[in-house]
Amino acid sequence: TVLATLLATSSCGALLLYAAAQPLSVLLFGDAGYTYEFRLFAFTLITNSVIAVGQAYLRARQLPVLFVTIGALTLAFQVTLKVIFVIMMGLHVTGVVYSALGSGIIVATGYTLYILGHTGFHYSLAVARRLVAFAAPLVLSSLAMFYVAYADKYFLRLFNSLVEVGLYALAARISSILETLFMAFNMSWSADRFEIVKRDNAAAVYAQVFRFLVALLVLGGTGLALFAGDFFRIMTAPEFYAASSIVPLLVAASIFRIFTIFCNFGIMLNERTRHIAEASCLKAIIATAGYLLLIPYLGVYGAAGTLLAANILECLWVNRHATRAYDMQLGWRPAAMMLVAGTLCVFAGSLLPGGETDAFLARIGLYLALVAALLFMPLWSGDDRRLMKAALETSVRFVLRRKTA
Repeated sequence: TVLATLLATSSCGALLLYAAAQPLSVLLFGDAGYTYEFRLFAFTLITNSVIAVGQAYLRARQLPVLFVTIGALTLAFQVTLKVIFVIMMGLHVTGVVYSALGSGIIVATGYTLYILGHTGFHYSLAVARRLVAFAAPLVLSSLAMFYVAYADKYFLRLFNSLVEVGLYALAARISSILETLFMAFNMSWSADRFEIVKRDNAAAVYAQVFRFLVALLVLGGTGLALFAGDFFRIMTAPEFYAASSIVPLLVAASIFRIFTIFCNFGIMLNERTRHIAEASCLKAIIATAGYLLLIPYLGVYGAAGTLLAANILECLWVNRHATRAYDMQLGWRPAAMMLVAGTLCVFAGSLLPGGETDAFLARIGLYLALVAALLFMPLWSGDDRRLMKAALETSVRFVLRRKTA
């Protein structure tokens, strides 16, 4: 039922995008030169929907090996097709679209055959109505999130220049590493949390997972913000070095976006998804106002600061309504302590000059000090420390085995 419903709705969406390809190309890229590519890419809406259903089906059946295998095959298809279309045939942007659509068709067809092979074709209107009621607010939320994800670049191009768009996009690519890693974790967690809620100690488990998550986000985010300048000096040209100063704001925005996803459990559990749509629409309104008011004067910093503020307000809104539906008892005080420690570390690092060996070593010292501070903060239980010790011992044994091999 889910597969058939999404096929129908995504097909309608793809046709609308196909019909509106020319004006959208002009709106996003400033000319109609990419209309053909836009029309082709519209159909990835269908393949991506089918792939999403297939991935969810594998997670529900707890088949991680098959999930990872299909993911690896998908990557192989994408790389192979890009080599053929982009490098061998020299199709450039069109080749990228061909590879995305081609690999999508192959994987989506495989998922469809796999699902129907296990379920047969049985359509339930009752399930479809419940699905639509649950998903309709999320569709609105997704549209708002899509707008927010691209509006900052659009307003930067409108009020400033493509140079600032490039700097901002580079900084955003670095900060997005946190969200990419979290999404990998969330593939399992998004299903596991519905099993944990059945336990008597569910609140304790949620709080423990959240503490570890915040610690990892602070360590990862602080590392990205501290060493972004050094990375850019090695990997990019001098005109891109300034992007490192935008990274801390975008890293903070990514952290609060991750908090929002983690905290929405009460809403999802009780099927009150309208609150997620409310938060996303509020975020879109705030982001638009901030972009219009701040980007003309502050440029990339106005865009990054606006996104951070919008993500914080979205997180507060979602957490408030989710806690009313089901209190995960996460404990925000330990999270605040770790965030403050990370912020102070980044601030101290920003006072050091870039491109100097002594300053680089000093940043390493700051980072190690942060690690020590997080370890010795009075927020870890005995069970937390036992888990950390076990994880460290497992990692050491793994490294020693690799060296022996």
